[in-house]
Amino acid sequence: MITALLLLVKVAVWGQNQEGNLRIEASASVDELVAQKKEYNKLQNSYPGYKIQIYYGSEKECYEIKEEFNSLFPKVQTSIIFSTPQWKLQVGNYRTRLEADESIQNIKKEYPSAIVLATEIELD
Repeated sequence: MITALLLLVKVAVWGQNQEGNLRIEASASVDELVAQKKEYNKLQNSYPGYKIQIYYGSEKECYEIKEEFNSLFPKVQTSIIFSTPQWKLQVGNYRTRLEADESIQNIKKEYPSAIVLATEIELD
């Protein structure tokens, strides 16, 4: 009985120590679909993501805040959006909520009412 148990343990250990090769095969139709998706993605101008809105209100003040923001955060992209009756200043292009949340921590030091918005972002 003990001999059988030892033999079983030896076989189990030997099976775990074996090296091997893994080969993955995909059909031509899967490869074609992947190629089509890559081409489709190249044609897209936007992507679901996040922006940080730091202001909404009058046109004049929106442009003033944009200039101020650009001097404080020169590497962060800005965009002004008009949605009747308000002008909005949104900044950044973040692919994930985590990226936007990290960035808003610094922005809120200067613009405490800043909020993260889910929106379409421009691709680089």
